[in-house]
Amino acid sequence: MYGERKPFSKALHSSNDPQSRRVVIEYFSKPNQYLPVPIPLRENPNQFGVDLLSADGTVQIEVEHRLPWTDPEWPFPDINIPERKAKFLAEGKAQYIILSRDFSRMGIIRGEDVKQYIVDDNLHLNKNKFVKDGEYFYKVPVSKFKWVKV
Repeated sequence: MYGERKPFSKALHSSNDPQSRRVVIEYFSKPNQYLPVPIPLRENPNQFGVDLLSADGTVQIEVEHRLPWTDPEWPFPDINIPERKAKFLAEGKAQYIILSRDFSRMGIIRGEDVKQYIVDDNLHLNKNKFVKDGEYFYKVPVSKFKWVKV
């Protein structure tokens, strides 16, 4: 664990997580441009675990709703993944998905692709409205994500 972390906010969680999870569950429930065969997902009953799981647990997904993402394309040069998500991503098993503000776009990176970026020498301190002195993030190139329209 490094530096200060954004404190858990029940209000933020309630206004973002349920819909974000529903969007991803629905997207994975039918064949699409990313997934030729549907994968039924469910919410993880462990509230401290990764967000979504397949029935057999082989598919694991951590989801984030990115409110600043309002344009059709991702507007930043990198994707910042919070260091606090490393516990889910460091082994390379969990996919990481970001959703645009209006839930119309999705960026997906597979576990084995994100794993190489979840390392100490890729930690960067970024100040934000939730953590005044900054929180640590891993930077991942935009090109490593698969971009889909929901």
